[in-house]
Amino acid sequence: MAVYLIMTKLHWLEVTEYISLCASAIGTLVATVTQQVVYAAAPLTIVLGLNAVNRDRLKRLNEQHQQNAIAQFDQLIDPFRQRLENFDNYTHRLSQSTQKQIEELQRNQQEQSTDSVQQHLVQLDTLRQQLGRTTEQQIEPLKQQLAQLDTFTQQLNTTTQQQIEPLKQQLAQLDTFTQQLDTTTQQQIEPLKQQLAQLDTFTQQLNTTTQQQIEPLKQQLAQLNTFTQHLNTSTQKQFEFLRQHLGQIDTFTQQINTNAQQHMDQLQQLQQALNIDAFNQRLAQIETFTKQLNTNTQQQIQPIRQYLTQLNAYIQNLSASTQKQIEEFRHAIALYQTEMQTLTQSLTKQQAQINITLPTLVTPQEQIRILQNPSPVEEQKDLQPQLKPKTAEVLAPVAAPTSHSTQTQNIKSLPPLQGHSERVVSVAFCPLPLNSSQTILASGSHDKTVKIWHLDSQQHRTFTASGKVNSVAWSADGKTLACGSDNKNIQLWNVVTEQEICTLTGHKDKVYSVAFSPNNNILASGSQDQTIKLWSLDNQKEIQTLTGHIDEVLCIAFSPDGKMLASGSGDRDQTIKIWYLSQNKFLTLKSKSGFMGRIYAVAFSPDGKILASGHQDKTIKLWHVESGQELSTLTGHSDEVYSLAFSPDGKILASGSYDQTIKLWQVDTSKELNNITVGEGAIYSIAFSQDGKILASGNGDKTVILLTLPRL
Repeated sequence: MAVYLIMTKLHWLEVTEYISLCASAIGTLVATVTQQVVYAAAPLTIVLGLNAVNRDRLKRLNEQHQQNAIAQFDQLIDPFRQRLENFDNYTHRLSQSTQKQIEELQRNQQEQSTDSVQQHLVQLDTLRQQLGRTTEQQIEPLKQQLAQLDTFTQQLNTTTQQQIEPLKQQLAQLDTFTQQLDTTTQQQIEPLKQQLAQLDTFTQQLNTTTQQQIEPLKQQLAQLNTFTQHLNTSTQKQFEFLRQHLGQIDTFTQQINTNAQQHMDQLQQLQQALNIDAFNQRLAQIETFTKQLNTNTQQQIQPIRQYLTQLNAYIQNLSASTQKQIEEFRHAIALYQTEMQTLTQSLTKQQAQINITLPTLVTPQEQIRILQNPSPVEEQKDLQPQLKPKTAEVLAPVAAPTSHSTQTQNIKSLPPLQGHSERVVSVAFCPLPLNSSQTILASGSHDKTVKIWHLDSQQHRTFTASGKVNSVAWSADGKTLACGSDNKNIQLWNVVTEQEICTLTGHKDKVYSVAFSPNNNILASGSQDQTIKLWSLDNQKEIQTLTGHIDEVLCIAFSPDGKMLASGSGDRDQTIKIWYLSQNKFLTLKSKSGFMGRIYAVAFSPDGKILASGHQDKTIKLWHVESGQELSTLTGHSDEVYSLAFSPDGKILASGSYDQTIKLWQVDTSKELNNITVGEGAIYSIAFSQDGKILASGNGDKTVILLTLPRL
């Protein structure tokens, strides 16, 4: 309405503009007739002014129309906003009521069990036993065939050795005969060389003498030819006798050349006579024997190749059959879990309809129970059964600041530790050195060595590993050092005696990470075979295998109390799992954004309440351990984050990245404190000293960098 009034009020401007246009047209005609420009200029000036005024008016009308439309849209949206707020409140109240009902169902879960679940479990046990028996039956003939193959291989090696031994003797005799032949031939050729040298000397002298004799004859002959032209016929006859003598001289010269050629032919025949027929025959016999031996060996090896081909085909068929049975077993487990979830949901719906508390199904003790973000109350009960359940405080996510205040002052770099010939991928400080005044650091490298550095004296010791080292870890008492490497094994050394304690075998692929429990009883290892193994340090044996990741396990870390173990996996999994070791279950952490990429590093804070993780997507995430809630995401690195470490007081988090920088973060505010560029390679590992004064980094440039930190 207001717009309509404004348009009506200002309509006279448009009318005036049209009138002015007509006047300008008339003025143009008058100016043409009267030759007076003013009649056309005045109306045109008025038209231009009115046009500018009309444009401003239309612009104001459009702006006012947009503002009115926005105001009307806000009036329409306000009821929806109120409804959304009411819906959020209702959802919160519904979650609280549902939580209380779930707690009541959990208290009564031991009062009733379901026959269908028991039957499924019996079927699963039967299937598992059948699978074990079938696998054992299929593997047994394979073992027998492998034993037969080993026996046949040993026999073949013995037979081949017996056949090769005479050949070696004959070759030795041939070498002796060849040496003797070389000596004899050399002795025979030496006088021949002397004779050839004498003959060459004689031939040269003969050529020289003949040339000297022929040269004056040629001169005389030329003179005679000249003189003969002036003589008569009678004088010519007198010189005929002289020409005959010259012909005889030429014949004698030809005979000399013929004799020299005969001598050369005799020498060549003598050289050909030196090629011994017996030696040639011996070589022909040896060549024939070698061909026969190769033929016999090829005939003996051919059945072995055929047998190996059959064995490989059988192994492939067996692997396919075993894989099929495993898939069926996994499918049965998935069906069982789906049925359990459906049954639980139906019971929950029935409870909501009739408002009666029903007991929940009782599941037998499983090896691992998968928990997806359990309630804080349940987690509190599981972790601390001796305490009364209490409602955990809900922590809202803290958004990392977009602007970082970077400081680099007061951080000094000590001389780098050099000695590795490949990139350094793991560093760790000794937690309890024998001498409290010493600072000891261990470093592992892809050069298959582990070095122990005494920072006070800059001296080091070297332990040789059996493969490329991926991770090193100290025991809590500082006496044992462990390393995981590419050869699927874990090696343990006694640092005091510098002797290897043992080698732990069991993984089927590379070992990426190792960690000691705080009580020094257990060693954990994460591998490319998608498993985590727990080893007893008392008897050096495997005590448990944790399965749940569907991709390689890249990193592991124990909580400070030793009750939990955190692990990060590859990009086909993209999850972090917190394993509750005494309860055979784990909690899966997933990002709100959905994508995390590979998890290269995990680290617990010293109080065990926060877990930090470094990711392929260049970010660092902080998690609330008790609830599994994502607290914040730290951004600032320009490439993948490979390593994390908390300071001893838990206030500072250090991160190392492929972008060749180390960043220091304030944990409680998620604020970046320092940005440090180190070396010329990626930062694969970082570690704080026990007093928090030194930060060590293992780098891609084959060095270990030491940084002294101020009190931040």
